[in-house]
Amino acid sequence: MAQVSMQSQIDKRALQTHPEPRREHRLNWWQIVIYLGLGIFTVLSVGPLVFTFISSFKTMHDVLAFPPSLLPNPWIWSNYAEILSNSLFLRWILNALIYSSGAMVLNVIFSAMAGYALGRMNFPGRGFIFTITLAVMMIPSAITLIPKFLVVNSLHLNNTYFALILPAMAQPFSVFIMVQFMKVLPKELEESARIDGASRFRTFFQVILPLVKPALTAVAILTFQGAWNDFQWPLVAMGTQDMYTLPLGLFYFKSAHYTEYNLLLAGSMFNTIPILFLFFLFQRHFMGGALGSSVKG
Repeated sequence: MAQVSMQSQIDKRALQTHPEPRREHRLNWWQIVIYLGLGIFTVLSVGPLVFTFISSFKTMHDVLAFPPSLLPNPWIWSNYAEILSNSLFLRWILNALIYSSGAMVLNVIFSAMAGYALGRMNFPGRGFIFTITLAVMMIPSAITLIPKFLVVNSLHLNNTYFALILPAMAQPFSVFIMVQFMKVLPKELEESARIDGASRFRTFFQVILPLVKPALTAVAILTFQGAWNDFQWPLVAMGTQDMYTLPLGLFYFKSAHYTEYNLLLAGSMFNTIPILFLFFLFQRHFMGGALGSSVKG
């Protein structure tokens, strides 16, 4: 026993004196190609945004200079001060916020309810209704522009917040996402809730909705982004400058003979930064909802 213990101590000392060499992780050629492609894609994607942000601190002369310069010379803050001093600009931000928030809340509620009905309930014509919902997704928005305006105009809602929010309160793609998530949930959840005496609405709000938070987050982000960046429908539905949304209001800095590009670039940052902040804040839930809706079926 003494010889065995002495031999083990000698082996330990030998290992400490001569440690095993570390294996170096070498990249394969295909990994290098993938990383190179991802790097190029990142530069092409983020580069224009960074260049726009830097150019928002340039003078009008520097913005139009050719060849363009990367850094402003000099750096100026007057672009942001000038657009913020315009009372209409702050009103445009408020209008865009009301439009985006209202459309987001209503679309999440009604899409979740429609997804629950089409994905969890059995009633005649369910498959036909879901097929029609998918078919509506294939119709370009420009085709429905005039019918939506005629409906809004007949209700005397044009140039109001209702004209913006009501057409966006139930979107087919949002319904599709909710259906894909809800129809794979175990039916035992509803049966257990029904045995405990829960009603249909209580089962929906307290049992089903907490299980589809990734889908709700994805729908909320996509709806807010779509309404925040919407230009076409506010252009048709809104008739006065005080009711413009931010993307439509930015067009105010462009005229037939002269465009204030320095102010346009500064104003576009207010249109971009909130969406980036919202996406990175809920990125994990958004990716889970988007990927889940594509693999579940």
